[in-house]
Amino acid sequence: MSQVLPTHYSICPLLVASNIAVELGWLEEEYQHVGAEAIYLRSLPDNQGWLPHFTHGESRLIRDGGAVPALWARADQADTVLVATTATQRAGQILVRADGRIRQVADLFGKRIGVPVSRNTARVDVLKALAEHGLFNALQLAGLEPSQVRLITLEDEGDPHALLPAAKPSAFWSQLHGLHGKPGHEVRALAEGRVDAVHIGAGHVPALLASGEFTVIEDLERYPDWTLKNHNGPYATTVNRAFAEEHPEVVIAFLRAAIRAGRWINQHRDAAAELFTRVTFLPDAAFIRSAIAELDFVPQLGPQNLAALELKKDFLVQRGFLQNDFSVHDWAQPDFLAQAHTGL
Repeated sequence: MSQVLPTHYSICPLLVASNIAVELGWLEEEYQHVGAEAIYLRSLPDNQGWLPHFTHGESRLIRDGGAVPALWARADQADTVLVATTATQRAGQILVRADGRIRQVADLFGKRIGVPVSRNTARVDVLKALAEHGLFNALQLAGLEPSQVRLITLEDEGDPHALLPAAKPSAFWSQLHGLHGKPGHEVRALAEGRVDAVHIGAGHVPALLASGEFTVIEDLERYPDWTLKNHNGPYATTVNRAFAEEHPEVVIAFLRAAIRAGRWINQHRDAAAELFTRVTFLPDAAFIRSAIAELDFVPQLGPQNLAALELKKDFLVQRGFLQNDFSVHDWAQPDFLAQAHTGL
């Protein structure tokens, strides 16, 4: 009997089909077909999995999720290949105090805008990158330059390390719902008057508006321009190149499970929304159901998604988040996805 090949996978707490594939048992099933074992990266003891999730430091790792860490890993950390993408989450919004006098982005001229900054310098600062990209897009729409506002650094406490290992993502992320289920220090800074505006992910906004303390002056989702909406995406499925070349059957198995789950989500959106509450920090199933109504969850490598990743990468290079440049189109390797579709 041939030996089972142990491999690692890591998935961000985002709206990607692979999260549902894990919940439905399809990832494990597809791996068994090719003689591989799917080991969740955050099941490793002593929190060994947190940094490789960003750096792609594990040689047998398949990672699915946010574009910023995937782009950073390819640029500066590891030789990876891009094997699939998924549609991104909703674009962010600009939040201000409801009792203030700021009613449009143009009113932010000379004002203080809070930007979250992580104290953890071992990995790319994802939240800062997302906030800056959304904020700069909003400023451009209002005819303002970043130099015409005051960017106020709001430091967080870095990545939490006192977390228990977990066998799969839903068990791991459940430990963080109290910490990451709602925005933190940047909203406190806004409430306390230390800043005049912040950029916030759409999932946090309903509860903030319901408090009566805040209001939204810009929603980047409302524009027909798709280039404004690649908040942390398109989400990217990436693999260490050497592992992909040595064990293509494992990569194909991962993608087959994600394709199956993507098709299922597209046909069962209410049930999918309930499952996504286990593996994301979005408010509830009703919000998720609305957010996924028009999304296609079947992994793909379409030209618009690749163009969006190129734009995201260019922004990260320009702002100094990436030290090295590269071609997204050269990074993409479509053969794995094509083979995964065969027979499904």
